[in-house]
Amino acid sequence: MIVTSPDDAVPHGARPGASASLGAALRRLALPAAAFAGGLAAATLLLGGGLGAGPAGAQAPATNLPIAALDAALAEAAAATARAEALTRRIEQAEALRGPQGERFIAAALLLQATIATPRPWLREYQALTSLAPPGALPAPLAEVLLSHAARGLPTEAELRERYAVLMPQLLARAPRGEDMVGRTLTAMRSTAAGIGLAAPLPATDQEQAIAGVAQQLRRGNLAAAVADASALDPALQPLLAGWLAQAAARLAVEQAVHETLLRALLAPTRPA
Repeated sequence: MIVTSPDDAVPHGARPGASASLGAALRRLALPAAAFAGGLAAATLLLGGGLGAGPAGAQAPATNLPIAALDAALAEAAAATARAEALTRRIEQAEALRGPQGERFIAAALLLQATIATPRPWLREYQALTSLAPPGALPAPLAEVLLSHAARGLPTEAELRERYAVLMPQLLARAPRGEDMVGRTLTAMRSTAAGIGLAAPLPATDQEQAIAGVAQQLRRGNLAAAVADASALDPALQPLLAGWLAQAAARLAVEQAVHETLLRALLAPTRPA
């Protein structure tokens, strides 16, 4: 006979903690159910391998047990337990993100995102984020990226655009033209003549167009495309770009890390799956 408590008789919507009770109940049932399923499968194999091999009512020797099938059943039981544990973690994370702690975590992530957009450090904002993070809400790879530059900060996109503008004359001067010594001399003479209005300007080479293309992407606010285009410039130009590329790539990685953190928090399941 099943005995119900007074709490069981109250309708689901009548108690404020009904959703928490549902999550707790699922956690209590998930692991025992998985273990029971695995044990039932193993017992079935044991009985199936031990009976029916001889006369009625006789039991076959233990050496006739289907060892391979038993191992498979035990492996399936372990997998079921792992799935149940993963489900339990998801339930706990979803409950935490739906509560006050989850709201404070999202607020801390938004504050961190706003601070990262500036050139100043964000160590305190990062520490606040980690202290409020529910289990599984801030994976180690994302945390490491956010922490890597938290103490010093990074240049803003506007600063990166200005620094690239300073680099452009050096890049254009070093850009290869694929000419021999005589060709480079004639090009230099023609450039000088064009500078004082005695000749038409020289057509831009592919590398010069690519250098200008990076600046155009920066003016559009497309830092990712600018980094990709700058990385594809001639190898002779890469030493000049190494520091700029490192800072720009670091900003992209940090912005993506906080963006992914917010997405994980906002897209957390609203009910156990």
